[in-house]
Amino acid sequence: MDRWVEEQIFEEDVRAMVQFLRPHRCERMLGWKEMRSGGANFRVTVSWDAESDQANGFGKLNVPNMADVLEAILIGSAKNQDQLSAAEEFALYRNVATELLRRIDEMQACYE
Repeated sequence: MDRWVEEQIFEEDVRAMVQFLRPHRCERMLGWKEMRSGGANFRVTVSWDAESDQANGFGKLNVPNMADVLEAILIGSAKNQDQLSAAEEFALYRNVATELLRRIDEMQACYE
């Protein structure tokens, strides 16, 4: 009996891990696609539906509507934004966008 209980617990753990690795199963079954990426201290998953994929304005990028995705992540991410003026809040967002542009230029320079 103890062995059966251990096997059941193990199978439940495996199911939980698979669910964790594939958190948007229903969306994928409906035709949604996703891209996962990350760095040393973060993970990001972006999901999109088939219509967005077909209407992808920047068809050469894996993620459709990339500017919309970046905007959705960035805008509203300031801590204590209710305590900041609009100028302070949007200066934070501009700093991130400027840093991203600098990194893109730096990466490009490595190939030229």
